[in-house]
Amino acid sequence: MRANNFDAIRLLMALLVVWSHCFALWLGTEDGEPISRLFGGVYNAGNIGVLAFFTISGFLITLSYERTKSPLQFLKKRVARIYPGYLVSVTVSSLVFVPLISDWRWSDLTVGDIQGMLSNLLLRNFIVGADRLPAVNGALWSIPFEFWCYIGVMGLGLTGLIKRRWSYAIAAAGVMLVRVWLDATGRRPGGGLIESIIGFPYFWFNVAPPFLLGGAVYLNRDRLPRNAIVFALMLVATILASHLPIADPWRSIVTRTMLPPTLTYGVLLPAFSRTVRLPDVARFGDFSYGCYLYGFPIQRLLEHYGRGSISFSTYIVLSLTLSLLAGSVSWYAVERWFLPRLRRQPDRVKVGPALREEATVVAP
Repeated sequence: MRANNFDAIRLLMALLVVWSHCFALWLGTEDGEPISRLFGGVYNAGNIGVLAFFTISGFLITLSYERTKSPLQFLKKRVARIYPGYLVSVTVSSLVFVPLISDWRWSDLTVGDIQGMLSNLLLRNFIVGADRLPAVNGALWSIPFEFWCYIGVMGLGLTGLIKRRWSYAIAAAGVMLVRVWLDATGRRPGGGLIESIIGFPYFWFNVAPPFLLGGAVYLNRDRLPRNAIVFALMLVATILASHLPIADPWRSIVTRTMLPPTLTYGVLLPAFSRTVRLPDVARFGDFSYGCYLYGFPIQRLLEHYGRGSISFSTYIVLSLTLSLLAGSVSWYAVERWFLPRLRRQPDRVKVGPALREEATVVAP
């Protein structure tokens, strides 16, 4: 397994999310986005990027649990990876970006705002003035789901289910079947105490399958065939399904059932390849997480001040460039200082009889 391939894919997916958000924030819709058109509006590039993150995390986080001495050490690693960057990002979103795009000022800060910001220790995504502003950092929604996935892996480990090859695959199939039923009947479970703890329940039926399938690939990494033609056929079938001449919800149901395994296979295929060598983008640091965390507020800022004076194509270039720059700052100023041991002692995994390479475990 090539760690640098994982790093390159993750950075590409982060930039894909930023690119997709350009359409939503500048044009007000993602309908014209090429990936959205390719998948008949069922998925857009942002969806693909986020779900790819969950796929990679499913693989690497399961690997991490297997290679970590204790559940407590595993949890410490996960907290050290996700919390520092997140807490700084959500705080900067409140205290820097909100004043720049609204009439809110630090002098308006209330006790309730401070309490809300402290609640971000529970990954609540609280941003001051959010009740009177358009989304300031709409990308943060996935972070609590990511962290709960870590807790789920730890639960599978403690119960011993993580040692059973097909545990993840069975769970993924179960979740996908329930989603078929929910979509077919028009149900959207959510709200109440459960939502306040684990997030909007219906979203789980979107992010859990790729995460579980990523874990399933790790558990069965020595048995799964790796063939680009197989992936090409899966991709074509999924795209065709998204354009079937049948009414929704069935067109969407078929597409959403086919995409998770297709995406999982496509994302992890180059990571296992002995011939594909993607650029070693993490040679100077892992910028993908920070790029994802800061992309949306940077785009909001550019949209706020640039509309009427810059073109859409310029907006895209600036969004991608500044998001990547913010990712590098986040890495060097915040994230890397909490990961010295993780970077010095990376997890290792044997994928083939003669292939053993380091995998950097990071999220998402």
